[in-house]
Order: sequence, then structure tokens, then C-alpha cells
Amino acid sequence: MASFNAAGHQYHVRCSEVMSATALLSRRAFLKGTGAIAAALASSPLGFVIADPELLPRRESSVTQSVPDAPPAPFGRVTTYALDVRAAPRRSAPIVRRVPYDTVLRLREQAIGEAVMRHNAIWYRLEDGWVYSSWVQPVQEVFNRPEPLLAKQGFWGEVSVPLTVARTAPNPQAAAFKRLYYTSVYRVVDAVVGSDGEWWYRLRDGVVWSGGPYVPAAHIRHIPPEELTPLSSHLSPQQKRIEIDLRRQVLTAYEGDQPVLASRTSTGFGPFQTPKGRFRIIRKRFSSRMIGGEGRNSYDLPGVPFPSYFTTSAVAIHGAYWHNDFGRQRSHGCVNTPADVARWIWRWTLPSMDYNTIEIRDRSETATQVIVF
Repeated sequence: MASFNAAGHQYHVRCSEVMSATALLSRRAFLKGTGAIAAALASSPLGFVIADPELLPRRESSVTQSVPDAPPAPFGRVTTYALDVRAAPRRSAPIVRRVPYDTVLRLREQAIGEAVMRHNAIWYRLEDGWVYSSWVQPVQEVFNRPEPLLAKQGFWGEVSVPLTVARTAPNPQAAAFKRLYYTSVYRVVDAVVGSDGEWWYRLRDGVVWSGGPYVPAAHIRHIPPEELTPLSSHLSPQQKRIEIDLRRQVLTAYEGDQPVLASRTSTGFGPFQTPKGRFRIIRKRFSSRMIGGEGRNSYDLPGVPFPSYFTTSAVAIHGAYWHNDFGRQRSHGCVNTPADVARWIWRWTLPSMDYNTIEIRDRSETATQVIVF
């Protein structure tokens, strides 16, 4: 689709083919219990299954995955410092080449290979070899038409390309502020024409507390309010609950006694264990910049999508874009899920949030119960 930027130059909005990586089960199969769920999770490219198609996360450009060996997305971003491309999907296969952190790879196929770690046996095929999927974030490359008037009013947006660089000024040569990654979420608060004649968005919540850095507007997808409306809002608060099984690393959402979503998770590891017990969702945000730890355990993660907090020490269920390693413990105490799952949980749980609210807190008995065991 052709359009024109503020300087009158033509540009093209390119939309890569998007594959929905959700494993969809019939409600009858889902209700057969943990055996059916576990089998579906094992084969799901992004590690979650859902029983009700009406509850699926929706994206304008998504299509249904119909090829069993198709990758979960057209591209994959390397999330480890160095990744070996091997001649076959096993650790002992010859190394074809080594690719560094943040390299974007074209994914051709996915297949079951050697389980480098017990929880995951999925490998992705490239043009010249295979890579282990735990170290590759499935990503898309979708370029968006700028919406400058709407940006000045403010809206929530997510990064729709593998990665982009936020800069201190709307100029491709300006100092880099932070790298931002696919599915991370921010509040867009302004739009300006940059030195390159293109539209740039200014970001705030999720990366800074006040008007902050700039990114190319084409790299941010506007999330409209209708994509964030509550799910199953007809149910009473007592009819919803979330159970998190730390041993199996599985989160399950229930409506009454019926499971409606199950997802692999990555919960706390080592000294950063996720607390066990009965909790409630006490706080929500659209996005959060999570900073903490010390030394080799330090982290600075902008735009963490859709955190739903259930402890006063800020333990949350939230999306994770920095790995694709769901199914084992590896977090600093939070419950990492695929980004679409975090959004689903955020929409489905109580309390609900208004689109233009930054944060909501609720200590009442109407908030959704979270059971960790």
C-alpha cells in the first residue's frame, strides 16, 4: 500500500505474512484435562493453547496457521550472545556458522529435533541450517502508516518490527537511547517530522515517566481500544481464577471448573523464586520498564507488555520478549508468558482498566484470584 510522508515522499507499508502460533483445541478436547493440554503445549510453537476462539488475541494482519511445519512467525531474533546454526536439528550436528545477539533470521520451517533442554524439542530451519528455538524470539516485520493526529492525543502502541532504536531526537543520526523489541508496549504521546522527512513518534510510559525518546512511526503499531476490552465480562468475579503450577511450568485460566487457556511459563529461578500461595490481581499497567538486580543478574527491560501484579513485592504475570524459553524456571520471580498470553490475561482478569489510564490498583475481593503451587 502506497502513501506519502510529511515531506511528500512516497513510502510503502510492507506487511509480512503473519502466522498465528496459537494451538486451538476444541472445548471438548481441552476439558479432557492435563493430558490433552500437555500434549498441545508440547507442539504449540509459542507455548500456549486456548479453548475458545472468541477469546483469541486478535491482530489486524493475522491469519490462521494451516501448515503444521510452518514456523510461528516469518522471522526470528537471536536472544543469546551467540547462537550456533547447525547442519541438522541436534547438538552434535556440524556448526554451519555462528550468529550474534539481535541478528534477525528468516525462518523457513519448524520441526521436532533433539531436546537440548527437557522442556523443548523445537528447532527452526533457516536457509543454511537449524537453530534451537529457545534462543530465538519469533518476530514479524510490519511497517505501519503513521497516525500523527492520533499520536498527539495519545495512544498505546507496540513495536511491530524485530527491533528498533529509540533516539534522543527525531533523527536517524541522533544518540541511541534504548533498543526496543517486538511486542514491547509504550504510550505514544506525540508525532513530529524528523530530519529525514519521516514521521517519528515520541514515547513515554514503558520507557520514561515524561516525554521521552523518539522512534520511527512506521515501527509502532497503534493498539486500538477495542483490542483491549475486557474478556468474559459477563462472568462474576468468583467464576474466574488462574492457577500456576511451578513444577510443570504451566499457567491455566479457569471459568468455573472449565479451563479456557493454558500456557507455558517461566517463573522464578534460584534465589528469585515465585512465591506460592493464594493471591489476587492487585495492580495492572499497560506497560512497565522493569529495572533491577545487581552485577550479572541486573536487567533493564523497557516496554514489558501487560503486567498483572499479584503481590505487593511487584511479582506479576507479564509478557517476555527477551527469550522464547517458556517451560522452565528462569525469571527474577515474575511469571513470564508469551506476549499474547499476557495481553489475554490482562484483558480477562479483574480489575479492568480504562484505555487512557496508566495504572489501576484494587485490593478488593472482586479481583481475580491467582493460585500458585
